[in-house]
Amino acid sequence: MFRPLFTRLTFGFFAILIVTRPVLALDSLGNVHFPTSCKPGTQKTFDSGVALLYSFEFREAEAAFHRVEKEDAKCVIAGWGVALSTTERAGANAPPKDLAKGWAELQPWLAVRAGTEREQMYVDAVRVMYEGYADVPGSKRWEDYLSRMDKLRQKYPDDINASLFYGLGLTWTAGPGRKGLEQRKQALAIFLPIFEKYPNNPGAAHYIIHAADTAELAPVALPAARKYAAIAPDSPHALHMPSHIFNRLGLWQASIQTNEASARVAAEWMQAGRAGSFDEFHALNNIEYAWLQLGDDQKAKAVVDQITALAQKGNDPWLPVDARIYYDLETHNWQDTIRIEPPSTSSFEENFDAYWIETIGAARSGDPKSARAALAKYRDSETAWNKSHGRGDILSVGLAEAEAWTLFSEGKQEEAVEKLRNMAEFERDHPMYYADILPRPTGEMLGDMLLQMNKPADALLAYKAGLQLAPNRLDSLVGASKAAELAGFPSESKEYALTIKNEGGLLAPRP
Repeated sequence: MFRPLFTRLTFGFFAILIVTRPVLALDSLGNVHFPTSCKPGTQKTFDSGVALLYSFEFREAEAAFHRVEKEDAKCVIAGWGVALSTTERAGANAPPKDLAKGWAELQPWLAVRAGTEREQMYVDAVRVMYEGYADVPGSKRWEDYLSRMDKLRQKYPDDINASLFYGLGLTWTAGPGRKGLEQRKQALAIFLPIFEKYPNNPGAAHYIIHAADTAELAPVALPAARKYAAIAPDSPHALHMPSHIFNRLGLWQASIQTNEASARVAAEWMQAGRAGSFDEFHALNNIEYAWLQLGDDQKAKAVVDQITALAQKGNDPWLPVDARIYYDLETHNWQDTIRIEPPSTSSFEENFDAYWIETIGAARSGDPKSARAALAKYRDSETAWNKSHGRGDILSVGLAEAEAWTLFSEGKQEEAVEKLRNMAEFERDHPMYYADILPRPTGEMLGDMLLQMNKPADALLAYKAGLQLAPNRLDSLVGASKAAELAGFPSESKEYALTIKNEGGLLAPRP
């Protein structure tokens, strides 16, 4: 849901994970079976490892596969499980240190023939994901992996595991534009029939949610979202994931409920010495966002305070900063945004979030000089980040928003509107950018700007476009209601106000 957390996690800031800890029994992870030729006594542990993989509990999955290795020194397919767990969600694009670790653990198994042809095909597929990682681009290794997984699933059509892992690869390699959307549809064409036939398989339900995590596709994933948490209630990630679809559809009460369950189980994991810190913070982050969309700023602020208190125990210092950024952004506390400082331990290239909100806040406070100064910091920080990590196309959207509001504060209103209008169209054509990366749809910002220019009819159109991308966002609904009233559409104005109340929300008194 959130740009700062997504960006940092995408590029490997996993310092909060606990790597070594006791392995505890997990009984509720869904129905999974991955037949192997290994010693019969290892089958249950292996199936647990695959179930954990399906719910993205990677460290727990890796530990399970290591246990299989210890119990059966000839179980080659266990090496596949370790290798796939090590790349986590990044696959062929995992950080070099993770690829080096996984390759070192996989290599000894490559000299041993797997027990069956099917198992050997799994091993060969994960091998090409790693092989030559220092020189071969990740895109090429992903391509080779998918090619081999496709052949595996074609040869063994009854092996739903092969189809699920292949479909997940399609999802991860789908770009943010329309071509990527079509690739996600291909993945859904694989997942949906499996989910219908095996409704308690965690991989099918989970992967549907990821593949459909766009405004256009989200409705098809609602049954899987409602089911997944019940399939694997022992997994904090499984309890959180339904909220991806709930958030896309503006189902804020449902999002709060499932994230509260995720935070609770994540806290239990940490008490047991397992990796749950990120899951707890991520769930709380989503709870904060949902309360803000319901207009209950007091409850949202209580979550911000909770995140701040938990972060003092030595977790990522950005967590309370991010929480404050979103609170100020949604409540329009522009004066406070100017006072937000990045963590003292953060590098300049990591600070673009703080500089972005500082720019927006200064501009919307009517301080063009401060906005221009903050924009310069944002631009330099964004350039440095892009040089080190890439993703400049994503950050350019945030930059355009910051530039537009700065121009607006300087009295260059038409130029500002044109910049936001272009970015809103770009965002519409690249549906993955909003929600996973950007904090607000650009169309909503455009509506705010046009409303300030006393152009309610144009503002209403902008808000409507924003609501297509992000249904039931409070600012869009409030803005659309106000714009409709000013444009002479009182009945339409009431409809937007009723939408807020029907979801159980409040018309919060925001400036």
